[in-house]
Amino acid sequence: MAKLDSYFGPHAGNLKIYVGFFSVGQGAFKHFDQFEAAFNGSYNAFGQSGTFDIQLALTDKNPAAQNEPCTITLNGKTDNATKYDASNGKLAITTALNPAPIDIYMSQNGTQVDEISGHNLWIG
Repeated sequence: MAKLDSYFGPHAGNLKIYVGFFSVGQGAFKHFDQFEAAFNGSYNAFGQSGTFDIQLALTDKNPAAQNEPCTITLNGKTDNATKYDASNGKLAITTALNPAPIDIYMSQNGTQVDEISGHNLWIG
């Protein structure tokens, strides 16, 4: 089923961003509902700092759908011609903005985001 709260952990207040066991930053969801989410954060790790901004919209707005179009924005760049797959317990986003599909799912009372620019992040 494709409703975002099925794949995201807590989404209120300030949340920490982790890479592995390392706390690398923080951020907050500036918008969250069943079909759209926007997270803005910043990080400072491994000698680099920057922003981590992701926006996702399930444009079909069909809670029963499992493989439909969506829109994703990563750090200011938008792909309106992407698709999601919600058939394996994860929300897998295939986009031209990322070399591999991005997997989003609940993990350890937070949100796991795998393969975003080659990194796995945990938000919680």
